[in-house]
Amino acid sequence: MKSFKVDINTNQAEEILKGTFGESVTDLSPIEMGELSKVFSFMVKDKPYVVHFRKSRESLDKADYMYKFYGDKLPIPPVVMSGESNEVFFNISNKAEGRPVSSYSVPEQKIILDDLAKHYTNMSQIILDPSKGFGLISPEGTACSKSWGEVIAGFFKEDQEGFYKDWTKLYKESFLEKSLFEEGYLAMMELIKYSPNIPHLVHGDFHLGNILSDGKQVTGIVDWELSMYGDFMFDLAILHLWSPHLDFPQKVRNLWLENGTDIVNFEERLRSHMLFKAVDGLRFYAKQGAKPSYDFIRKIVVNLLKGL
Repeated sequence: MKSFKVDINTNQAEEILKGTFGESVTDLSPIEMGELSKVFSFMVKDKPYVVHFRKSRESLDKADYMYKFYGDKLPIPPVVMSGESNEVFFNISNKAEGRPVSSYSVPEQKIILDDLAKHYTNMSQIILDPSKGFGLISPEGTACSKSWGEVIAGFFKEDQEGFYKDWTKLYKESFLEKSLFEEGYLAMMELIKYSPNIPHLVHGDFHLGNILSDGKQVTGIVDWELSMYGDFMFDLAILHLWSPHLDFPQKVRNLWLENGTDIVNFEERLRSHMLFKAVDGLRFYAKQGAKPSYDFIRKIVVNLLKGL
């Protein structure tokens, strides 16, 4: 299976960190987090840190922006240092207490997600300036699209640079099924019309591995590299896609209802964004050459389409 992470091993990471801090680091160990970052935890003078290595600086600068502007409202670990070594870029942040929610038992996860629902409800109700736009947040805190529907469609345009450059070749060069992909895409775009054209803060990669806890409360929400301005139901759909047994979207909806307001077009928005993640997963796993993962996400796409 192909990997798209920066190629850096533990010894190389240790040398970079030693040069950055001017002293030795201890307890350096890799953390499996994200598809594009190489992440390690480590200690300096008995203080815990986390370092993210990437091939480009932009997403790391954005992580710094997210803490500066939203760290007082959300449990985002502060970025304390940034740097570059041999065209490898990195951010160092304080390590939040606890461990990923994914490492807890299901009964423990349900307790933690009661607290997460409170944090997420606060996040979904942060008022943003509409002039910031929609889409991926730049390191300066702006986005370039005029609507959320435009953002969603833009992820699948044929003419792209970077990771998905020439991605339509996957129809012939991989096991990506064009008919299923297009059916899922069209259904998604029909449902995305139910999203209100009001920007909210979106994490972009909202799953249990990116949420830290001490076993009862949320201690950190990490990995904001894909954060956007858009429909907050996007995050709820991602978590629900991978962990449907936790019924997290309904937990958030219940808190809205307790405050006297329902989430408009809840079901349609949830399904449209689940389709987004599943259809994009077809493309991603085809590019990776990961057939078992492709087959798994394929079943999800088929089931979502059956439910329409």
